[in-house]
Amino acid sequence: MKRRRFEVACAVGLFAALMWHWEVSYAQVPSRLLYVKVDSENLRDTPRGRILAKVNKGTELQVLEERDNWVKVQIVGWIWKESTSPVRPVDLAGAMRAFHIMVKTRAEAEEILRQLRAGADFEQLAKQKSIGPTAAQGGDLGYFFPGDFAPQFDEAIRKLKPGEISDIVETPDGYHIFKRVK
Repeated sequence: MKRRRFEVACAVGLFAALMWHWEVSYAQVPSRLLYVKVDSENLRDTPRGRILAKVNKGTELQVLEERDNWVKVQIVGWIWKESTSPVRPVDLAGAMRAFHIMVKTRAEAEEILRQLRAGADFEQLAKQKSIGPTAAQGGDLGYFFPGDFAPQFDEAIRKLKPGEISDIVETPDGYHIFKRVK
């Protein structure tokens, strides 16, 4: 049997993902398929969220939902049974947890930062003002590890102690403020 080696990923939240390990033939072809066209692409739990795994070029993706420039996908394949567990392994040693607010203009970000430094509730402001993908959850990014986010986000969060709020981080997508909680 011809073997293919790909990374293995378990999905969290929005994704149900298994990567190829053995050659697979489909009995039924899903109605909407896409294929990864770059050498390595990040599989994330939410748009711009935590990286779950790298997906290799040529991997077949079943489209579940489309939102703006993002596509929610399911990856179907086979994995060695002994590599799996019915219980999700949790090893949060070294993990961080933070909240995030994203806005379009520097003026909005400066006003929000002023309110936060004056004692405003971060989660409430995230729900009211953020345009980021985690706004409805109060900006909660969940648990993540160094390197899971873009370098400028990673650096801004790692500099913080739990309870501290970052300065404004500018990206092409907007202006960001983080609060580290772990």
